[in-house]
Amino acid sequence: MHVYIRPAQRFLSCQVCACLVFSQREIKMTTTGMTFMDLDWLNRSADGAICVRCGFVHTFMGDAHQWVAPEDVKEGDLPEDPLAGTSMPVSPDDLRGGLLG
Repeated sequence: MHVYIRPAQRFLSCQVCACLVFSQREIKMTTTGMTFMDLDWLNRSADGAICVRCGFVHTFMGDAHQWVAPEDVKEGDLPEDPLAGTSMPVSPDDLRGGLLG
């Protein structure tokens, strides 16, 4: 999915790798007070846009962003992705065994 940022009137690109595709996930905005009282479920939630290339999590509160399916986006509306065509994310097994291990 792509993420359209309404105030900027442009599509989001990852702050780390400039990727344009994200997966969506709810993120709980935990606070120490609520955790201390075992009331984490009362904390507000944010919308997480997780970069499919590097895994960086962009967090949004409110409605200043909009999720857009790739088939609904015109190619010219997206910013340039300088790493387009490069390999997809490294698997956790690769990180444990070889690259960082």
